[in-house]
Amino acid sequence: MTQREDVSNSLSLKVVGYNIHSCVGNDGLYSLERISSVVGRLDADIVCLQEVEANNLLPGRPSLTRIWSRCHCDDQAASIANLSGFEYHVFVPAIKSLVVGKLQERHANVSRCDVSGNHDDPDWVEEQEGETKASGTDLDSLMGRFGIALLSKHPIVKLRIHTFQRYKKKTLRNAIACLIRLPDGTLIWVANTHLGCHFSGREQCQQARELAAFVSSLEQDNETRGVVVCGDFNSPPWFRSMKVLRDSGMCDMFESPAAAASSGSRYGGTFPSSCRLLGVPTCFERLLRLDYIFLHHSGRRIVCKRVHVDDGANSCVASDHLPLIAVFSL
Repeated sequence: MTQREDVSNSLSLKVVGYNIHSCVGNDGLYSLERISSVVGRLDADIVCLQEVEANNLLPGRPSLTRIWSRCHCDDQAASIANLSGFEYHVFVPAIKSLVVGKLQERHANVSRCDVSGNHDDPDWVEEQEGETKASGTDLDSLMGRFGIALLSKHPIVKLRIHTFQRYKKKTLRNAIACLIRLPDGTLIWVANTHLGCHFSGREQCQQARELAAFVSSLEQDNETRGVVVCGDFNSPPWFRSMKVLRDSGMCDMFESPAAAASSGSRYGGTFPSSCRLLGVPTCFERLLRLDYIFLHHSGRRIVCKRVHVDDGANSCVASDHLPLIAVFSL
């Protein structure tokens, strides 16, 4: 087979990482439809979302989960998946949360029964048997769930979860990995995470070490092409957390040959998405690279063809982050 024939027969996979800021835009408006419109327009195979809420334990009773959010009773991951055309999704909360006063939240731990979605992992279903959700009279039922989600147009056949060790008194964070079966039977792991936000980067560094071990632990065989890792890492490129991940065998797609070949992809800043609405000088717009897509070294049969930051219609308003897109050839 010639190289041209090999390229023409290869499978293309578009992966998106997107912090949706609880569906609250830079204009202060809460809109599931606007976020779903952005996600749908990107026409991706897999979308990794951060800052996702589910306030649907008591239907019809809105609650306020995070101080920056708005009152609602939505299961955001399920709604976005439905509105933007994704058959499969998983939502894995890191915490339960309820705003109880001005700038004050009450948090509670989550359990496996707080995980929701539509996937095909029989082991996960079996392990959940016997667990029950809190009753409607419990305070936990008044709390929203807050975490990360993965949407996929292809079957999710395995789900793995890692909860990071708490850094001092900071909010708990987590990571997930989903094994996706592509149309030709190829399997690929896609991981999603949202690291903590510590000004010195110490929290992110601790979590990066755990994330590297988690990714390396994902079982692989001859049918598995490797691991793609997405997320909001709350780390500019010079933070120690980024060096930890690079040293563990993860390649930042904006440091790959694909980035050099992609128009407008020199830096990849995703935050803040817009300065016009935030009221800060435009020189700060997209100042920080906080969102990344990595390819683990085990993915030797995956090639990144394109990588870029989306600033299309509504993206600069829908969230305080911009979506990050990578297209792979398998």
